[in-house]
Order: sequence, then structure tokens, then C-alpha cells
Amino acid sequence: MSAPTPDPTTSILKLPIPSNPDLPESQATFSDPPNLPPKPARPSPLLETPDIQPYLASLQNWTLGDVTGHTALARDYKFAKFKYAVQFFNDLVGIINADNHHPVVTINFRDVSVRTYTHVAYKLAQDGSKLSGQGVTGFDIRLALRTEALYDAYVARGWHKVLPSKA
Repeated sequence: MSAPTPDPTTSILKLPIPSNPDLPESQATFSDPPNLPPKPARPSPLLETPDIQPYLASLQNWTLGDVTGHTALARDYKFAKFKYAVQFFNDLVGIINADNHHPVVTINFRDVSVRTYTHVAYKLAQDGSKLSGQGVTGFDIRLALRTEALYDAYVARGWHKVLPSKA
């Protein structure tokens, strides 16, 4: 391995990252779902629960809950191996950056948790003015739908963990 090279623009050393044959190839090639809403403007209008419910029908494993006092969409993913969880996260970064929408994502061994809500959003007041707020917007719906499409690609490869069915 070669010696680290200093970056003249920062005080950070850039370390060469060796390839790892144990990591699977990227699953980033997937199709966006047909019901994907268009990318919203910023700031985005907050969605009320009745606006979110139709999407939750196609996002069966996502839940509408609370993250730090804000309405959020949440989903936990299970993988057969740690390396698949890490690769899923890496592929998810591409989706996240494409919409410039950054959820809370955690990896715990073979589990990946995604929690998403929009930090810069608004709700219309009775007088028509915009009240700033945080919660679920079209950005979160898009992220959830695209993340599910990515996970489906992992399921097709058998890289997910099969959970016992709820009887």
C-alpha cells in the first residue's frame, strides 16, 4: 500500500482505498417506480396524513411515526450478510444525493434503518401565509419509493434476510 498523500487544500490525508473482492457489485441499476411523484420545489409543502396514506399502500413496510418530534417515514431493512447492508447503504447514497435529500440512516450489523422527514418545509396558514415546519413532504415519499425499488433489486439477488411471516 502506498503512503498517504497530503491534500494541499485541506489538512486531511487522502488514503488509497484498496478494492475489496468480498463486497458485492453495486445494485444501483434499478428502475424508478411508476408512481414516483415529481421532485418538489424547496421549500416543500408538508403533507397531511390523508395525503400520505395512498403512498403507504405501496410502501407496506414503511410506517408513519415520530422522529425527534417531527412526523417521519420509517423503515428497517434486514440483510443476509453485513457486506450486503453496507453495499445497500452505499447504493442508497446515490439516491439520496440525486434528490439532495438526506435522511437518517443507521447500520447495525445486518440491519439498515431509514428515517426520513424534511427539515425545510411549510404549512399554509388560514390567511394563506407559509408557516415553516418540518415533517413529511414529497421528497420523503420519493426517497421511500426509490429505496424500496433498490431493496427489491437486493431481494431479487437473495441478499435480504427472510423474516418469519406474521400469522
